[in-house]
Amino acid sequence: MANSLHFFKDKTAVLRGARQHLRPGGVLLLVEYNVDKGNPWVPYPISFEIFRELATRAGFATPRLLGKHPSRFLREFYAAEAIREEAPAR
Repeated sequence: MANSLHFFKDKTAVLRGARQHLRPGGVLLLVEYNVDKGNPWVPYPISFEIFRELATRAGFATPRLLGKHPSRFLREFYAAEAIREEAPAR
């Protein structure tokens, strides 16, 4: 999921929907801006810290940061992975 989650205000619902398309043990890869305040072009960005909380709430194991890269637009990008846990989301 690259540069798309920041278009949705209710990120937990989107993450739960993505989780449903993965088998247990499946991996969600995320590329996103590492900020929490947006602009008209990136209305709802999500920092890695917030992604960790929301992904866990949506039924993923604690996400792992894979890397960061500078961005002229909104400070930096990050890549992260979250593995679908066996148990259903709460």
